[in-house]
Amino acid sequence: MNGLFSLKKTDGVPLKPPREDLWDALKRTGEPILLYGMGNGGDKMLAVLEKKGVPVSGVFASDGFARGNLFHGMPVTTYARAKERFGKFTVLLSFATSRDEVLENIRRIACEQTLLIPDLPVIGENLFDRAFFSTHFEELQRARALFADERSREVFDLIVSAKLTGKLCYLEEGTSTPEEDFETILHPEDFLVSGDFGAYNGDTALDLLKRAPHIQRIVALEPDPKTFLKLQKNTADLPVKTVHGAAWREDTTLLFTASGGRGAGVGAVGKKTVEIPAYAPDSLFERGERVDYLKYDVEGAELDALEGSRRLLEESRPRLLVSCYHRPEDLFLLPLWLKDHFPFYKLYLRRHKGIPAWDINLYAVPEEREA
Repeated sequence: MNGLFSLKKTDGVPLKPPREDLWDALKRTGEPILLYGMGNGGDKMLAVLEKKGVPVSGVFASDGFARGNLFHGMPVTTYARAKERFGKFTVLLSFATSRDEVLENIRRIACEQTLLIPDLPVIGENLFDRAFFSTHFEELQRARALFADERSREVFDLIVSAKLTGKLCYLEEGTSTPEEDFETILHPEDFLVSGDFGAYNGDTALDLLKRAPHIQRIVALEPDPKTFLKLQKNTADLPVKTVHGAAWREDTTLLFTASGGRGAGVGAVGKKTVEIPAYAPDSLFERGERVDYLKYDVEGAELDALEGSRRLLEESRPRLLVSCYHRPEDLFLLPLWLKDHFPFYKLYLRRHKGIPAWDINLYAVPEEREA
């Protein structure tokens, strides 16, 4: 498994198209390949491996989840039993986590085996592989050049490296915490009015209320029907206006795949499809109303939601947090769109702890509001 091309920027050397990616390397490994994890992540992984022509020898899970069950016809074993049977093998991680105890176990396995973390899209079919990188190389380079600080560019390089190589080391570097991002980039001390698009169960609204001492109103938008009920309950008697619906480019109705978690969204694949209202963020606030901060975590509809926020961005110039990981193209499309349409924004990129390369945040701060 040697020879994967490192894309981390060093000594001012720009990113270059890779000679190969992790999928190429998997085709030439002589080791058995085992999935670590099941569920939706495992389903996606097996589908991609089949398209890439990469065979799988087995699957293992944490001890509590290996109970003689089958996954796609393969017996689910424990890591200890997998070692007894295969000895040395390649591990493909097929779930996401930010829990310290799980991350520590993954590190332990990585010390004993070849462990790779393929980057699969949360939404859509595009895969951030060598072909995708080469096709969008110029756009990636232009997006990278837009960031306002060197740390953002380093984070960008680490993310690209992680996506293409699947190596854990790139995911362990360069992360920040929400506390750090609020303190150094967003500065919520003067927030009065905010929009929380993709409010989930109210966790981010409650967090903002703690960070912004003068907040007067949060408009919290959540499309998933069951999760919306939790949002209402958790924010009752607080200055939070809850709205059931999706953030979109215009006011309309949309088909929404409801799962209560990641992967739910407009146009997502799934069985639980319901019709829900959708709103352009522009229509959720009065003309002339000062809006200080907008958060977009809308499961792959971020660009559509930004399109529906043009008036707000032009009139109020709020600070922004835009999730930048649901689709592979988000990493370059979102910063390019923002800078092209609203050049007064300074852009920053940060990623929070966890694997794979999720929880990537694009922050936009108007120049006149920089602390």
